[in-house]
Amino acid sequence: MATTIQIVENLQVGKYVEIDGKHCEVEAVSRSLAITEKSIYKDLFEVMSNELLSREIVTKDRTGTFYWTKNNKPLIVEDWYED
Repeated sequence: MATTIQIVENLQVGKYVEIDGKHCEVEAVSRSLAITEKSIYKDLFEVMSNELLSREIVTKDRTGTFYWTKNNKPLIVEDWYED
């Protein structure tokens, strides 16, 4: 079974790597960040919005805009600026 791991310490990677005492074959190596700050914020936003929806603190319309349940005001007010 393939597994993606993020390594946060210096590690030498060869054909095999030992993880928790298990001898694992390395099929591919990437030096790029697999988990980016943007993806973390996206996941956090999804978890938090689902929790607020389940507690009926906010509602969401078809366009994805969130509204406070008590007063039906938008959660994020967009300000339009003109030059």
